Amino acid sequence: MRLLPLSLLTCIVFSHSVFAADKACLLEGEMNMMGKHMEIKDCLQNNGVDAAQFKEVCASIGGMSAAMGMPPAKITYLEACPKPAQASCEGFFGQPMTSYYYKRDADMLASSKQGCEMQGGKWK
Repeated sequence: MRLLPLSLLTCIVFSHSVFAADKACLLEGEMNMMGKHMEIKDCLQNNGVDAAQFKEVCASIGGMSAAMGMPPAKITYLEACPKPAQASCEGFFGQPMTSYYYKRDADMLASSKQGCEMQGGKWK
């Protein structure tokens, strides 16, 4: 039996853990919208989108606050979105992704539910 060199084995294990950690992106930040200050904590779980496209979606969502003159959201890539969440939207943007919501008030949850269902997602 032939053994793999330690450097190759380490590379394989490390690359697997890096890719596994990129299956979800946690977005955290603050936003002012319609005169209301909001703390944002959302997470997007990849359920089958190409990895590069998924990172592009995360970066785009994270940069939305910057487009409004505020700091961009902090993006942390994880293996999975944290549980429990207040609610979720399966089929986010009609894609195999699930968006999880955490620090939302009742109005923001209702608005998020409406947006989820309008774009064909399933609210939970």
